[in-house]
Amino acid sequence: MEVELKLLLAPEHNEQVLQHPLLGEPARVQQLTARYFDTPDLHLMRHGAGLRVRRVDGAWIQTMKAGGSVQSGLHSRNEWEGQVDRSWPRLGKLRKLIGDDRQWLTVLDATNLKERLEPLFLVDVQRHVWDVEIDGNRIEVALDVGHIERQSHRAPVNEIELELKDGDPAGLYAFALQLLEDIPLRISNINKAQRGYMLVRESGHAPFRAQALDLDADASLSDALPAVLGNCLEHIQRNEVAVIEGDDQETLHQMRVGVRRLRSAIKLFKDIAPCPPALLEDVSWLGTELGAARDWDVLLSSTLTRIDATPGGQHSMLELLSLAQQTAQAKRREAAQALLSQRYTRLMLTLGSWMLQAAPLLNGSAAQFSRHTLQHLHKSLLKRAARMNDSDAASAHRTRIAAKRGRYALEFFHSLYRAKGAHEYLKTLAAAQDELGQHNDLVVADRLLQELAQDQPQAAGVIQFARGYLIAQQATQPADLAAIRNRLHALRLPHVKR
Repeated sequence: MEVELKLLLAPEHNEQVLQHPLLGEPARVQQLTARYFDTPDLHLMRHGAGLRVRRVDGAWIQTMKAGGSVQSGLHSRNEWEGQVDRSWPRLGKLRKLIGDDRQWLTVLDATNLKERLEPLFLVDVQRHVWDVEIDGNRIEVALDVGHIERQSHRAPVNEIELELKDGDPAGLYAFALQLLEDIPLRISNINKAQRGYMLVRESGHAPFRAQALDLDADASLSDALPAVLGNCLEHIQRNEVAVIEGDDQETLHQMRVGVRRLRSAIKLFKDIAPCPPALLEDVSWLGTELGAARDWDVLLSSTLTRIDATPGGQHSMLELLSLAQQTAQAKRREAAQALLSQRYTRLMLTLGSWMLQAAPLLNGSAAQFSRHTLQHLHKSLLKRAARMNDSDAASAHRTRIAAKRGRYALEFFHSLYRAKGAHEYLKTLAAAQDELGQHNDLVVADRLLQELAQDQPQAAGVIQFARGYLIAQQATQPADLAAIRNRLHALRLPHVKR
């Protein structure tokens, strides 16, 4: 299993790497040219595998990487590598390397795979390599500078790879944090093969949604903590580039949801694995940065569209929408800058390190822990629901947050519970959360419109009209708190699988 951490940096900082005191002189400098192979229908990619043949010091090296995971930038993948006598794959040799791993042998046994393989893209980099021993860990450090090429399209490569040769994976984070003290870095959650496939498919960065988490029935807490937190970090980081480079509201929304899930997960484990206060503060900071941008997106795309009348005709409403859009775009740029900051990189590296170090210290069953936790959250939800009343907007908000925490907790551990009961519970909580969320959107909208009126006094008239319209709508179309309360009180926790 290959374990490595990938870090992006700007070309102007390459010299700082080459001169860094932690590294010294490179052990070797290589020009590496690799061709990646797949079928026209991308058979290998669809099964989570990448196959390349690379020229290294005059020899052809065939490599297949497959499966594995990425958690907070830490790439863990199966790797099979060996020398071949040509620039084209030798599937027979690859099968011998794979041995008796039936999953990946089956992938290679696809009909006419040998005949259908073709080179799809090329990766050409100059690699500087250092062999570092630090704190009991052996790490291969590589600076890759070059490009990925597909027909007439090129994508630049400028990254550091830290590959663990021997020792503790947390040591990769510790070493990266030392480099970060002197060099601006960003974590990379996609590898060169994935970037090459993006050129092949001519695809951008689609929104990445939370993936189902599959814990074994006998999973321990030491298994569950990195699985749950890693799932949240993947949700956050797989939307990162799209938020920085694009303008799709859904990618920002998904990244913010990922942060909310992470905060909920940290709270779930707080009694057995308390998160350091500095980390909690940085997670809160990230949520605030993304939340500010997301609130304006919701105002622009959802809340203001409820207004079907306006003083002064349609022109006035268009002015308000234009002002809201300008602010939303400015907030999104601020969110992107936060993701490009060293504070964000440090947060992700430190979270990954803490997660790996905290997990082995835990004892006990994940199923038992989840059952106790869900019971506690369920009781808290019912208390919040019982206190809801129309005269206290905060009471509905507290119930919505409690529903969200219960829903996230069951989503983390759902594989340990009977499917039907878990589905019904999640469905009910999601519905309550949505109904109460619409009410909260109007509360947030009023706050944002007041801010806009202060910044844009020339538009005070239409802004005040919009505020009045939404306040009236909130009064005439309130959430049915009694019905929500009754549905929640009738809800029963699902049963653990036997």
